Amino acid sequence: MFEAPFFQNFHFLRPAGFLLLLPFALFSYLQWTRGDLGKAWRGHIAPHLLPHMLLPGNQRKMFSPLWISLLIVPLLTLALAGPSWRRGESPFAIDSSALVIAIDLSESMGNADLQPDRLQRARSKLLELIRRRGEASTALLAYAGSGYSVLPLSDDPELMLHYLDALYVDMLPTAGKAPESILPLATELLADRGGTLLLIADGATENSMEAFQGLRELPNIQLLVWGMGKTQQEQDADQARGISHSAEPIDEDMLRRLAEAGAGNYQRVSADDQDLNEILKQMDRHMELSADSSRPWKDQGYALVPLIMILYLLWFRKGWALRW
Repeated sequence: MFEAPFFQNFHFLRPAGFLLLLPFALFSYLQWTRGDLGKAWRGHIAPHLLPHMLLPGNQRKMFSPLWISLLIVPLLTLALAGPSWRRGESPFAIDSSALVIAIDLSESMGNADLQPDRLQRARSKLLELIRRRGEASTALLAYAGSGYSVLPLSDDPELMLHYLDALYVDMLPTAGKAPESILPLATELLADRGGTLLLIADGATENSMEAFQGLRELPNIQLLVWGMGKTQQEQDADQARGISHSAEPIDEDMLRRLAEAGAGNYQRVSADDQDLNEILKQMDRHMELSADSSRPWKDQGYALVPLIMILYLLWFRKGWALRW
């Protein structure tokens, strides 16, 4: 039984090959009419005598050159059209596993609604993310009111961990919250190979939306927004349990809109590894799609060649020919 992907992906690499059936249809019609041996004598011999005075030819028998050609030529045309429904391997496949991490270092990331604070929780999540990715290429950007490159793409996880440990709130010279400031840096890093831009933040502004819409024109770059912080409802629940803090709640609405503007996905931090697993799943899905786009379609028409060759062997029989 064929599975759903077969019907979704089935197509012909060279559909123009089916045009060969047009002259073949005309040729077959002419051969068929030529095989009517009584046509030339119907005006000269009585109809009730004619069938008894003709010797049957072989062109209209089922096992004849004409009928076999009616089987071979469509098979040959089908093979030439190049049916395909799966992709092959490509030595030129693009490695789209590159990851650019952009982390918010504005004042709000020091809020302690997440323990010990939002930045420290983000750092612990990133340490596990980098550990799971192994030696995949990763870059690190940081921003507040403006964006800065901390580490270019590197496949050394130990180096990345060292730079992560050096980040702290309000270390950048320009205050504010401008995630759009890292877009030129991120797109430059991912322009050739593609990959994922992972934005770690607790909010955004209206000014960021238009800038992130530009990512829609770069389908090889995936945007993931990882929200750090608690909602107002969660903070109210903490207050009811006697846990007090003065942190502003995470601006999830703006973060969701930011992800939507860049045709990306939003994921909020969780107490367990659910958020981390979802981030990795989204990255893997993007990598698979990018790899598929660089893999050529396999021509399945070659599978018909042995059958066509076997049928062509019948033309070695004595007397087998098709004449114009």
